[in-house]
Amino acid sequence: MKLTLDFLNQLHQNNDRDWFKEHKKQYEAAKAEFAVLITALLEHFTNKLDPAFSTLTAKDCIFRLNRDIRFSKDKTPYKTYFGAVLHPDGRKTEKPLFYLHIAPNNNSFLAIGVFQPNKEYIKKIREEIDYNADELKAIFDKKDFKKYFDSFAEMENGVLKTAPRGYPKDHENIELLRLKHFIVEKTITDKELLSDDIAEKLAEIAITGQPLNDWLNVVWQEVEEVGSKH
Repeated sequence: MKLTLDFLNQLHQNNDRDWFKEHKKQYEAAKAEFAVLITALLEHFTNKLDPAFSTLTAKDCIFRLNRDIRFSKDKTPYKTYFGAVLHPDGRKTEKPLFYLHIAPNNNSFLAIGVFQPNKEYIKKIREEIDYNADELKAIFDKKDFKKYFDSFAEMENGVLKTAPRGYPKDHENIELLRLKHFIVEKTITDKELLSDDIAEKLAEIAITGQPLNDWLNVVWQEVEEVGSKH
């Protein structure tokens, strides 16, 4: 992933359209290298997680580098990272997923779970936590899970300031109930990214984190069942 990290490092220092235009070939080479990694990951996921991943190509997973600057004070035109969502339903799914974020200086990570679940989904997740948090906690207590993840990721504006409506502030699982996102993250160092077996390492992390997605998928199915009855 050397081409990718080098390009992103330079882009961070030269985030303007003229520089990008002059370094288009470098961008294409970096993007192609990232696509090779995503393709390898999809193959691992197909073999070890779900055959449905075989329907995807890297292009289905990778986000555009252009930033949406319409409503942003920051007018720099490009993201300084590569990102990809891996899920059989594609990038825009609301279901639990895998997200790979590549950024230089040890800022890469693999995220697993659901980001900004919709109103009905988060309501069901909280009901499940209220009814039976032990099942969710048991996932975090597994030895292999602990190897990579110790708690849900802390995110900016990712926690309610108080208890969600309908729950007491002294609920025994208030910290879980206050979450707005249900994501675990594993940091990936630049050194790890440059190793020959990075795809295998990422696949191992993803497979270890899959029980969280399994738990979240069960809740999602309940949301779908309720929706289908209306």
